[in-house]
Amino acid sequence: MPRRIRLPGDFVVDFERQVLWLERNAGMLWIEHLEADVLRAAELLSDYPGAGALVVRDGRILLRRLVLPSTPYIVWYVYEEAQSAGDIWLARLLHSRQRRPRPEPSRWFPADEEK
Repeated sequence: MPRRIRLPGDFVVDFERQVLWLERNAGMLWIEHLEADVLRAAELLSDYPGAGALVVRDGRILLRRLVLPSTPYIVWYVYEEAQSAGDIWLARLLHSRQRRPRPEPSRWFPADEEK
């Protein structure tokens, strides 16, 4: 059963910032590629959450990162391993050259949210 993909606010803000940068510096073709890559990544992760490289395991919570196939961006995502139908949270979307601290799994995974 495919998992539901969730887009928390930080991911949406990251995406919007990347699009704004691309509008000013690269053009519509790059924006279209980024949008397509994010959609493909969401489809892949919905069915195969282990597709990305494991970064951190915090008990049952996993933080992974997936390099997008046709653009230089990385999706960081979090999910609970034990729940085969649990949600996948796309935590951040960053350019591969951006240097940012690693997302903390406990911050991105809503452990106390009703399931």
